[in-house]
Amino acid sequence: MSSNADLDHNEALVNAIQLSQGVIEFNMDGTIITANQKFLDLMEYSLAELEGKHHQIFCSKSYIKSQEYKEFWEKMNRGEFDVGEYIRFAKNGEAVYIRASYNPILNEDGQPYKVIKIASDVTELKQANAEAQGKVTAIDLSQGTIEFAMDGTILTANETFLNTLGYSLDEVKGQHHSMFCDDAYVASNDYAKFWETLRSGNYHRGEFSRLGKNGRQLHIRATYNPILNLKGEPIKVLKIADDISKQRRMEAEREKQQALIMEMSTPVMQLWDNILLLPVVGLVDSKRVQLIMETALQKILDYQAKLLILDIQGVPAVDSAVANHLIQITKATRLMGCTSIVTGISPEISQALVNLGIDLGDIQTQATLKDGVSFSLANLGMKLQTINAD
Repeated sequence: MSSNADLDHNEALVNAIQLSQGVIEFNMDGTIITANQKFLDLMEYSLAELEGKHHQIFCSKSYIKSQEYKEFWEKMNRGEFDVGEYIRFAKNGEAVYIRASYNPILNEDGQPYKVIKIASDVTELKQANAEAQGKVTAIDLSQGTIEFAMDGTILTANETFLNTLGYSLDEVKGQHHSMFCDDAYVASNDYAKFWETLRSGNYHRGEFSRLGKNGRQLHIRATYNPILNLKGEPIKVLKIADDISKQRRMEAEREKQQALIMEMSTPVMQLWDNILLLPVVGLVDSKRVQLIMETALQKILDYQAKLLILDIQGVPAVDSAVANHLIQITKATRLMGCTSIVTGISPEISQALVNLGIDLGDIQTQATLKDGVSFSLANLGMKLQTINAD
């Protein structure tokens, strides 16, 4: 290549840099010689405001007084370049993050006679990184995190996660995710599909049953998040987890208590061989009617009962849904060879059933519980008799 061609090539490179990057030139004592428009726009100065000023116009007072700043210019004067990310300050005092190279230019004797700085603004990138790091820190402080290679090998975990499962990092690092799962799940197709989903780059979230140290059962709410490289390929999995074991235990306990309360409010008593009494007290909804049906059918089976007295005198109101459920109960008991007798229908409930147009069909009814007991005994060839103690 000819010297003219070299000059043309170098000029083209300089022009390209001038168009895309901020460029500023300094004397070896740090005074500003010139700057291109891109740099001036970045720092919000005019060229007239900068010419003859010192580089320190862009720096904080503490940095200017530091040994680091002194050594920086000593390095320039030795002809050594410097590359990195720097905090500088624009005319309005706002911090500007730049990625730059300071390049000493040498004369024919090999001595530096000026410095050209080529800079690009990375303020938005730094702010985005700072925000992302802040979010990561917040997550790390409040939630358990663990990282896996794409084959499920554990890379690292934070203290929150380790404390939740009762392990140290040394005990889990290099082990497989399967150490937190029971053997049946690990051997299942669901577990294989779980890792296939993650390896395809798709996240997975939900509630999971996991095993802590010494087989301790845990319930966690978690997201498994594949982390992608610049090609969009998953390179590892970040799991963010909350321990909800206590919450699930409390819910299970509440459900047991509610079931016990419902069972206590729906007692089935054996009055006589083949005769059961089920008194219903309080408001009745569809869920409770279902429990009444289940309880009644089980007791009919246990006692081989032929008659069930369903006393509803303690029920303040019956709507169409409850009435239809009562009809279903009597039909279900009949299929088991047991006759249901409904007693204690109040005038209010009678009127409500008529107004609702509900036909109780062939359901046996008796006004009072006493009448229901007498009817049941008569069905078995017995009768209720009052004995005078005198």
